[in-house]
Amino acid sequence: MLFSMGCALGGCATNVYLSEPPPYAILPVDESMTCNGIASSFRFSARRAARLEYWLSVGPLAGYETERFPLDAPKQLVDERRRLDALSDLQRMKGCTVMEPGPAVVEERTRLEGSAVGAPPPPVVLKSRG
Repeated sequence: MLFSMGCALGGCATNVYLSEPPPYAILPVDESMTCNGIASSFRFSARRAARLEYWLSVGPLAGYETERFPLDAPKQLVDERRRLDALSDLQRMKGCTVMEPGPAVVEERTRLEGSAVGAPPPPVVLKSRG
């Protein structure tokens, strides 16, 4: 009795470690979206995941806090992959056309790498002294 009273008044210490809650994969608004809305959200997440993968392979993004990039980007990529999986599941539940995360990210990454490689050179600016 004395022990339980001491815990109630003073609080008990246990070895419970609180960690950050896992990031949300589905927003409440996602569940009310139409199939087209879910597909648009899926494409946006695939594009974001492709960009994160690309910049992780190339190096830090200019203008981004470069010391934080190697720490933040992998976690953000995992979060984005979880969101893609959840959106695919939501498409299945609603009877929509299902988009698969893997091929969607590969397609976006190919588009991104193609635009980076095939980008035209900057225009030449002629300076005259006339």
